[in-house]
Amino acid sequence: MPPTTDHGGTGAPGRPTVLVTGAAGFLGSHVVESLSAAGKFDVLGTDVVRSDRTDALTTLPGVRFHATDLRDESAIDELIRDCDSVVHLAAVRMKASSADPRAAHDINVGATYGLISLAAKHSLRRFVFGSSHTVYGSFADPNVSAYREADATVRPGLSMYAASKLAVEAFLSAFAAAAGPEYVSLRFGTIYGPRVNLDSNNGILLAVLEAMGQGRRPAIPWARDSVHALTYVGDAANAVVRALEVDGESGPVNVVGEPMTAEVMYTTLVKLAGGDPAVLDWRDERTRYQLVNADRLRSVLGIEHRTSLETGLSTLIDWYRSGRA
Repeated sequence: MPPTTDHGGTGAPGRPTVLVTGAAGFLGSHVVESLSAAGKFDVLGTDVVRSDRTDALTTLPGVRFHATDLRDESAIDELIRDCDSVVHLAAVRMKASSADPRAAHDINVGATYGLISLAAKHSLRRFVFGSSHTVYGSFADPNVSAYREADATVRPGLSMYAASKLAVEAFLSAFAAAAGPEYVSLRFGTIYGPRVNLDSNNGILLAVLEAMGQGRRPAIPWARDSVHALTYVGDAANAVVRALEVDGESGPVNVVGEPMTAEVMYTTLVKLAGGDPAVLDWRDERTRYQLVNADRLRSVLGIEHRTSLETGLSTLIDWYRSGRA
């Protein structure tokens, strides 16, 4: 069965082509933009449906788009055969994984295994996988040392979503040992920024802005001392580009910003939006201490400077107020 949609211009001769799955998603759309802007790659984006966002992406230099279900292995085979690398970001997200674990497994693990197999079959150079820092568990202990990449293991508190990510990382390692593609598993922290999904963990940021705009007290479910490893979406996209550029490196890399408390995060947001942090309604319903080490982000990907909280939140506020949220 052929790919269902093909939009956008043809690539430049001699430039490597990168297949990006989940290209219409929050992070995926930013990654496509960053790859196009880098001017070193042609981009073949795929997602399950066309949308206004995918149509906009195909106006970018060197970007094409196919609407294809990741589970359609013959269609994916047609797409991947002429590619140099894969950036795999398509997934059933956290809440949906918990609601329907079998469907999440079929896509997050089963279809991903098929994609890795095809990358090995066609001798692709590199496979960049969008993993998650949730592979370290529930982050229930505020006194642990920041988790390093080697600390990921099967432990109590793993969500269905995290288990699927950990399984794929294991398959990537096994394929690499059997002459498969080099790989980098990017364990993203909680990503925020323009185009964030309302039903994600950082959808709470949008809910706060919405409540302020309506004159309501924003409800914060977190305890004030909860710690979050926020990652600005532009930094996450930059990490993907760097993961494609570095050679000879395989393995996981934590992609996280500086950890901060919920109190710092939400009071900064309210102040930047012109409000009074005293209006925040702290519910103390949830705690989490996302302590994750970022040394390999610097040593492997060479990323030293990341977006400050103030800059990232200001960009989010501007996007929200533009009416595009």
